[in-house]
Amino acid sequence: MTVNKVGRPSKAKERIGQILRAAHSVVAADGFASTTLSRVAAAAGVQRTLVLHYFGSRDGLMQAFVTDAVAAYGDTQLRLGTGGSIDDRVHRMFAPGAYENRDDLVVWSELVHLAVRDQVVRQCLRQLWTERWLPELERQLADAFPTAPPDRVAVTAYGLACLFEAHWAFHLQEVVDPVRTEQAIGAAHTLLAALEP
Repeated sequence: MTVNKVGRPSKAKERIGQILRAAHSVVAADGFASTTLSRVAAAAGVQRTLVLHYFGSRDGLMQAFVTDAVAAYGDTQLRLGTGGSIDDRVHRMFAPGAYENRDDLVVWSELVHLAVRDQVVRQCLRQLWTERWLPELERQLADAFPTAPPDRVAVTAYGLACLFEAHWAFHLQEVVDPVRTEQAIGAAHTLLAALEP
């Protein structure tokens, strides 16, 4: 008599997360150009064939990395100080911790640089910005300033996003200091003042 045994539960979700975290560490240390399936597999502590099994190719891995892992960065930043005052939220945008760690900022910078030459990365980032992050920022601003006209909300959201991106790019270049951070916060408040009744 044979007994049917229940198969072991799938570890796919756990393994995919493990591989994407390893891709993050490899990209942060070596850059996108030097990120290979073998390096990611070694960092994840798995065989290269397992990375291929889940992602199909290096391009598949990098696309998953951009669409899943990087999307989470933006989502996290949009939640900074949620529930707090606008002033608190502005301060958090420019304070240490807006990016969880320096590696996240380095990876983001690498992605922006890669988007110049790589159409897939460019399309992924454009989609994240235009369909996810900017609309969410606009929604949050419209909630905070319910009498502001939608076009002014959109302009302010875009201006804040540009200011945030430039501030953290300057941070990597070691241009940012406490005075510059206060200047960025002041500029953000100037943008937000346009939404006041």
